Amino acid sequence: MGEKRTLVSFDWALKSILRQKDNFDILEGFLTDLLKDKTTILELLESESNKQYETDKSNRVDLKAKDSKGREIIIEVQHKPESDYMERIHYGAMEAALESISAGDSYANVKKVISVSIVYWKLLEKSYLIRKTSKYLDLTNNNKEIEVKESNDVSAEYYFIQPEWFNDNIKSKIDEWVYFFKHSAVKGEKKATNMEKLQDKLDLLKMSEQERKDYNAYMKSKVISESMVKYQVDEARASDKQLMINALRAKGMSEDEINDIIKSVY
Repeated sequence: MGEKRTLVSFDWALKSILRQKDNFDILEGFLTDLLKDKTTILELLESESNKQYETDKSNRVDLKAKDSKGREIIIEVQHKPESDYMERIHYGAMEAALESISAGDSYANVKKVISVSIVYWKLLEKSYLIRKTSKYLDLTNNNKEIEVKESNDVSAEYYFIQPEWFNDNIKSKIDEWVYFFKHSAVKGEKKATNMEKLQDKLDLLKMSEQERKDYNAYMKSKVISESMVKYQVDEARASDKQLMINALRAKGMSEDEINDIIKSVY
């Protein structure tokens, strides 16, 4: 096994280091291993992160890029749970597709959008890597999937990476990336594409004094933001728990019965 080294967090890298053209190779390595398709980034496009929102206002970092195949790729890191997260992700992909074509253009010019979400809460079922695509189903034949040849596949693809579900057992190239997202460290045989470059460019020890100050300030702000969210969730759960206890007491249940129900729910 390779040496484990602590690196800057990926969301910080998206906000700063990876926006430099010389560092596109790290994004290219990650996308190549995720999509299982050689990916070359041509340029970054306007995204919400470019507007420099403060961390305590939006606990989200995103980056939008165009690759050599004309695809638009949205990468988002989100730490704070959102009740309408899936709807927002779909809207973002549709918006990007609409923006890729001008009035009067042929529909053949619509760009394919790939949305990559790295979420630090358990959004979907117990998998750390999920892919969603559109399918054609034959409704008259038991919903059998059928292949439809399209001259230009523009159906949006969605990838969800959930580091919290990852058990740290590295079996593939993309697993090395997920381990990095979870621990801000590299572990394994470093077979992942451009992983060695990631180790070099995101090494905390190689940051300048000002870069370290900026990074520490960002991480402190993020911790405060996440702590506030946790406090709000805990407060809501405590309130709901007390309401349930009061309702059960009103029904005449004993304290032992109430405790058994509360334990099963919480």
